Amino acid sequence: MDLFKHASNPPLRLLVAFQDAFPGLSPEWMVQIPGRDMWVAAVPHQRDQFTIVAPDLDANTTFSLRSAKARRTVLNRPLPDWARYPAGVTMMLAQAGLDSPGLDAIIVGEEPAGPRYHYALGMAVAALLHDLHAKPYTAESLLTIVEMVRREYVETV
Repeated sequence: MDLFKHASNPPLRLLVAFQDAFPGLSPEWMVQIPGRDMWVAAVPHQRDQFTIVAPDLDANTTFSLRSAKARRTVLNRPLPDWARYPAGVTMMLAQAGLDSPGLDAIIVGEEPAGPRYHYALGMAVAALLHDLHAKPYTAESLLTIVEMVRREYVETV
């Protein structure tokens, strides 16, 4: 499978942000989210942690599957609002067999700030995990996943 099949022309700021956040690493996966002007670049690893950097929000966080279940970071702090969709998607897809031991990722886009942007962050992680497992997806299937995460993870206590 072509690792960059969804990344025919990634924005330069995605690559620059990746190098700024993860010096010395190169992204192994770059995906454009279908139906959105959102991009994700990532490198998988074996550390059982997911570091998500959102330069558009000037924010980053790191969680594990275990800490995400408690809606916490690996430092036992509450997950930031923007990170709840990526964490929920990571947990839900791991339960469905699309797991990853860990990854470092940058997500950039042109979505409006606020809830729509947070939702798109979840779509980005869902697309990435599908690509990592060579599973097909559409904009609609990603929306279905993120909507389920909203109902069952983001909006529950």
